[in-house]
Amino acid sequence: MLEQSADSEAMHDEDEMDLSGLYWTPPGQMQREDAHKNLLDAIAGRRPDQVKLFSASAFEIPSAFPAGFFDVAIDMATLEACGVYRAYRDHNDYATKPEWFSSKLKDTDEIFSEVYNRLIKSGFFDWHFQGKRPEEPVDQGTTSHGR
Repeated sequence: MLEQSADSEAMHDEDEMDLSGLYWTPPGQMQREDAHKNLLDAIAGRRPDQVKLFSASAFEIPSAFPAGFFDVAIDMATLEACGVYRAYRDHNDYATKPEWFSSKLKDTDEIFSEVYNRLIKSGFFDWHFQGKRPEEPVDQGTTSHGR
């Protein structure tokens, strides 16, 4: 990107923005009945009064095309979190396999970032958006209508 200096010379911006990947809306609380089966299975056995569920809509950069959702469970007692990337395709509700991790000292948006970064490292988004094979197995649990 070019910027203009005080003496009208064109300058290159040293911190060019990465216009790839996903961004998401601010997370909002989600009800259990709206959670995907994979996330419900992950929180089974945990006390319902100490697990909070959140969801955020995901969009592709730079097109702003709706890409899916990130759904996250946070166990407030154990300070652990897990999440799934979820997408609706051909009348099916697909979600990745959740993986628990420590959520100590993290706010909700940082937890969503952690879920996203773990999926990037697994190769999921190479597979999902570009048709490449993921380096690690991806659970593509599917259900109709959210369960």
